[in-house]
Amino acid sequence: MIARLYNSITLGMLASVLMFQVTWLEMRVNIGWLFFGTVAVLFTLQTAIKPLRKICSTFTASALSLVVSCAGVYSVLGFGSMKIIPASIIREGIMQTRVPFSTINTAIIITAVVGLAVVFFSRKNEH
Repeated sequence: MIARLYNSITLGMLASVLMFQVTWLEMRVNIGWLFFGTVAVLFTLQTAIKPLRKICSTFTASALSLVVSCAGVYSVLGFGSMKIIPASIIREGIMQTRVPFSTINTAIIITAVVGLAVVFFSRKNEH
């Protein structure tokens, strides 16, 4: 279950960055809310569809989702915007626009690293 949540968060961020690139959508909808909605939908799909549940519950799938998400965000935004856009999406989603980007970025990095470690160590307890 932890791996599926982790995958949902990482792939949800990639989907949110892609949605952010659609100017019409970005100007009319809070992409941060779409991030959390996307995470919920992805988690539900990974949990409800049995073959997907099995595949997405592995450490390999989680590591791959992190790599794919980071590479996708980098290829869409570049390094400079990569330090701003994901943080702004999260900031909008939690309705805390006064929180500095550096704080949100630190939370994103900690979530990515610690989350992957938790997935790695929890896989031994699930079998």
